[in-house]
Amino acid sequence: MTISIRDVKDVLQARSLRNPSLDALNPNDQSYRALLLQPAGPILADNTRIGPLDLAFADNQATKFLELATAKGHHLVVTPEYYLPIATLLKCVQGATFPAVGALWVLGCESMTPAQVEKFKIDCFGYCEVIFEEDIAAPIQGVYYDPVGYCFVTKDAEGKDRRVVLFQFKTISSRDLHFFENRNLRCGSVIYQFRGEDEELSLATIICSDAFNVAPDESIRRKLSRNATLLHIQLNPKPKHTGYMRYRVDTFSKSKDLNNCDIVCLNWAENMVQVDAPGGRSEEWKNESGSAWYISEHRCSSNDDEVENNEQYGLYFSRHVNQRHVLHFHFGVAAFELTVAKIVHLGYRVHDNHLGPKMDVRYTWRDDQQDWVPNAENPDPGLSNLFALSRDVESAFSSLKAVNSRLRVERAIALSCGLSKCKEAWFKAGELEACKLGEDEVVRRLTLALDRDVAARNTRENSIKKVAALNKILATKKLPRQIHDLGGGEAHIMWRPDLPHVNVFKDGKQPALVAYLGMDPSPEIIKSVSDAAFELLRRENNDNHKHRIAVCYHTIDGQAEFASISKLTDITHGGGSVTSIAEAD
Repeated sequence: MTISIRDVKDVLQARSLRNPSLDALNPNDQSYRALLLQPAGPILADNTRIGPLDLAFADNQATKFLELATAKGHHLVVTPEYYLPIATLLKCVQGATFPAVGALWVLGCESMTPAQVEKFKIDCFGYCEVIFEEDIAAPIQGVYYDPVGYCFVTKDAEGKDRRVVLFQFKTISSRDLHFFENRNLRCGSVIYQFRGEDEELSLATIICSDAFNVAPDESIRRKLSRNATLLHIQLNPKPKHTGYMRYRVDTFSKSKDLNNCDIVCLNWAENMVQVDAPGGRSEEWKNESGSAWYISEHRCSSNDDEVENNEQYGLYFSRHVNQRHVLHFHFGVAAFELTVAKIVHLGYRVHDNHLGPKMDVRYTWRDDQQDWVPNAENPDPGLSNLFALSRDVESAFSSLKAVNSRLRVERAIALSCGLSKCKEAWFKAGELEACKLGEDEVVRRLTLALDRDVAARNTRENSIKKVAALNKILATKKLPRQIHDLGGGEAHIMWRPDLPHVNVFKDGKQPALVAYLGMDPSPEIIKSVSDAAFELLRRENNDNHKHRIAVCYHTIDGQAEFASISKLTDITHGGGSVTSIAEAD
């Protein structure tokens, strides 16, 4: 189907309404505040509707969520595809819970039949203006729409405040095994785009498989991505399917000067359950959530302070290969409150804010209070399961488990498994190998084990086990001369910002850089890791430990072996200072 982008300003003007002045689209130096909901299922999907199975429960949670948004004055509020009960939306329209002037609510709603849309408009008469595209398709062309409702306040020709609900309908069905949605969905043809009064900033939404229509049309992608916020709301068991990612890959591959944008993907929570009828058959998706905030690299900090603040609340850092940072939301049920700098502003350069989205609060649902409450607990990103792989793993990570920094854990693991390249800033979050995200968007971070990708999981477990093996070798094997005083137990593996290139510490002894390469590594790998380790400490030039380097592995017959590092030509007995080091260029 051919789709078009319509400017909301023109749609409103045709009804004698003004373009709304939205705080999120005002290009000043003032950040805006966003509130996103990642809800739980189960969902019902049958020939009459798609949405929450328990509408009463969803209405209660959604009402409390929107009351929170009203009370705290969030500027941008978003719920995912097929979520918000229509009864909840009508209650808001007719009551006090509605966006303030300058705020925009982008509410993925449960499915609506054409008759339900018309009835909603009638029920809202006298309360707000309800707008949606004219549907001229034959009745046989699907049972219900997949709507997103934009709620905002604008002014009429006389300057009086007017509430508006603008519905946008999904333009193409999702692909499922039985072509279920294909049979039932009535499709729209319009994507609405909000623009600020000076048209510097814009915002639009695509609904799940709308990505299939957006991806092949470069002109559509360009309009949606230049100085823009693009919301991608979903109810998606496979958010990393290539069809759903294609528009991002193509957008990010263009010149960064033409696609300075925030793309915000918001899905339901992990491990959804789909029910085909009340009391009927259920299907467990065993899915990831995949909710994430994609932001241009120059507008998001990778400094430890910002990264670690976000990660305390369940917003995890990675660096996309195409000059983007990607912040992944924890997969559990939650509402996320963020402070976000404008994509561009027209003020002084001194006010440029390059910190990126900052997570302020993570709310979780409390049944005993029947409300969303701030949750100060650091959510588990899957680390506890990895640390519990075996007793040896648990022992090796005893020191790291107490560290309230996932980046430090990543760095300790990286050094312990061997760096193959010498790069002095290797430990910066934006440079850390584990934080790199390819076009497949598979998260390979050791400390973010929520991703269900089998290869990524195997890589994590393999790295974790390498650290455990290194810990055991340090405690039980005869160590080479340059690190022999670290043997006999009580050495521990960790990372410290004041000594960023070493990973093994023992009270009263100088620290060392010791890597374990697994079973029977190739001579090339042994040499590259050894050379990188030597060069790293040579450049650091700390006389206390610049010779404290060792690389070990297991031979094919299971024996622990330490590599001969030729550049360490003469080391005083007992781990003292280097007397001669042959330096390579």
